[in-house]
Amino acid sequence: MDARSRQIVIPYTPRIQLAHVHGKLDKVEESCIVFHRRAGKTVLLLNHIIKKAIQFGADDGEFAYVAPFLKQAKRIAWKYLKRYTNPIPGRVFSESELTVVLPNGSRIGLFGADNPEALRGVYLDGAVLDEFAQIDPDVYESILSPALMDRNGWVVFSGTPNGRNQLYHKLMELKDDPDAFTMILSAADSGILTTEQLKKARKRCGTQEKYDREYLCSFDSMAGKKIYPEFSSKSHVSFASLIPVEPVHVIRGWDNTGLSPAVVLTYMDVQQFRVFKEFVFRDVDIRDATEAVITWCQMNLHPRCTYSDYCDPAGKNRDSIKMSAKTYITIKARELGMDIRLQDGIQNTDIRWSSVRGRLSRVFNGEPAFLIDNSCDNLITGFMGAYCYKEMVGMPGVFLKKADKSSGYADSHDALQYICTRIFITNEAIRSAEVADDYFDEDVEHQSNYDRRSGRSATGGY
Repeated sequence: MDARSRQIVIPYTPRIQLAHVHGKLDKVEESCIVFHRRAGKTVLLLNHIIKKAIQFGADDGEFAYVAPFLKQAKRIAWKYLKRYTNPIPGRVFSESELTVVLPNGSRIGLFGADNPEALRGVYLDGAVLDEFAQIDPDVYESILSPALMDRNGWVVFSGTPNGRNQLYHKLMELKDDPDAFTMILSAADSGILTTEQLKKARKRCGTQEKYDREYLCSFDSMAGKKIYPEFSSKSHVSFASLIPVEPVHVIRGWDNTGLSPAVVLTYMDVQQFRVFKEFVFRDVDIRDATEAVITWCQMNLHPRCTYSDYCDPAGKNRDSIKMSAKTYITIKARELGMDIRLQDGIQNTDIRWSSVRGRLSRVFNGEPAFLIDNSCDNLITGFMGAYCYKEMVGMPGVFLKKADKSSGYADSHDALQYICTRIFITNEAIRSAEVADDYFDEDVEHQSNYDRRSGRSATGGY
């Protein structure tokens, strides 16, 4: 050994079950790992960053650990980062900036996705996005991805499941990529926690769903109280395409929320209500969204299809450039050769949720009365619990009687509800629902009410 050098021992030994992960992460630029709670994911990832930063050959390497919130990054990761870099002589800590600078010039910083401005303008040689499901997708797509691309940097997406959200999609995206690494490790397979520890974890979780999510890595379970417990992915999701090939009466629902409009396409097949397409836009003007929807319908549906359209009653309100969303949709559709006359849905949430629940609960001739195409991932994830009653802060098990609008799943569900409030609820049910959470769902005897409307043309609407 050179007299001027000495061996530096980092006080970290990976768990036997995870030792091979470091080697896998070293070989690829993109990775996605999903571990159960208490598996040691954060410690593993921080040591991976430290290793890559120490070995970085160029000057001024930049590495980042990103959590959903800066306070979360500081609470969870800062103590570990200091502990494992402490034996390195010459390293410099900055408590105010939450950074460690190593002797070779590499800098490791902790960041929160709640302050994306702190990440703008930097370049990155490597990054870990922990609890990726809770990070705004735009933070990675618009800020971190370009920063990594400048230096051919590596990235690890990680977290614990909470429904089929962006962590799930990233896992599916990378799963079939031969140049990426993915791994799911549940407590049932890892052997990290003892049987007794798992029993205690199940008890403390309170519900089987929470335990499945956090310890068994189930993407079919999520936080919050489901608005639609009647929904079953086994019964209500069709893996065969539901896009109609024959001329049908298409019923579209529109929800306009600034630059995040959503549209769903549905139709009735005998007694079965079918949702066959969803459009979920981000940072898209309602005019561009309308053009995308109309163009898709013209290119993919039978030319003799007829249409009816329902929307948010608030859609008639003016936006920031002094024209209502309803007017924009109407004008843009006519430019593209389709005459749309938007009909208002109903805003009352009890009516909206009841109209959907009623259809979910019904069966006709042994078939569910509601069926949704497997491609409608945003709607399906929302049904499974991402669109939910949010738990009150500091009050476990107590939920607000309003939907969690922050999850990104509410817009498409709103669009679906505007349809259901008009085709599955009678006037009498609307009046009763204003007083109580009552509902009426059309059955065989009342189907004629729908039939009378289904033959109307696109220009007439309902």
